[in-house]
Amino acid sequence: MITSTEIKELAKELGADVCGIASIDRFDDSPAGFHPTDVYKNTKSVISIACRIPGSSMYIDSPSPYTAIEDIALARVNQIVLSLTLYLEKCGFQAIMIPSVPYDYWDAETMTGKGILSLKHLGYKAGVGYIGKNSLLCNDEYGNLIKLGALITNAVLVADPFIEKSLCKENCTLCIDRCPVGAIGPNAEVCQKKCREYAEVPNKRGVEIYACHECRKVCPNRNGIKKH
Repeated sequence: MITSTEIKELAKELGADVCGIASIDRFDDSPAGFHPTDVYKNTKSVISIACRIPGSSMYIDSPSPYTAIEDIALARVNQIVLSLTLYLEKCGFQAIMIPSVPYDYWDAETMTGKGILSLKHLGYKAGVGYIGKNSLLCNDEYGNLIKLGALITNAVLVADPFIEKSLCKENCTLCIDRCPVGAIGPNAEVCQKKCREYAEVPNKRGVEIYACHECRKVCPNRNGIKKH
């Protein structure tokens, strides 16, 4: 027997700032091929975590600190998810990590990549946050300054409540208007080709850096709903 409280307490001990849980019945509207049971047929629960990232590096000219933070935060959430996966297996359950990369789907022409499941939508259904107009998951305490991780399991866990709609102000279009390449549509859809070609570029040594984070930076809720 394992409880949702036990899982969330362990996630916090391991370094997660947020941990939410969704039951499998919340994913009936998933696109074909991207339902949790398409990955693991005995999925009963989804566990989503988030780690807070600092935002100060968005306000300097060099993209290096922000790029390093993104890479370190990704490694951190992956390590937490790995530890949770091992713990669930130790307790006698099956658990599968859902990575953000590598992609299982890639369209070179449109530069569209998709993981085996969307971490953003898993987090949304698990109550970690809501999906804003900038297409980022936004937590009520930490805003969009978070890095996501997730796993699926056959353990039956009590689900957390979730926000069923965006909490962006109705008349706010800052992220859409300020995107340098017009990559964000009116319904939180993002043209990955436009975004990647502008934001994910190699530096002089050929190392990929994140050169743009305007949609994250201009969001009034970037630091959380409570603070705003």
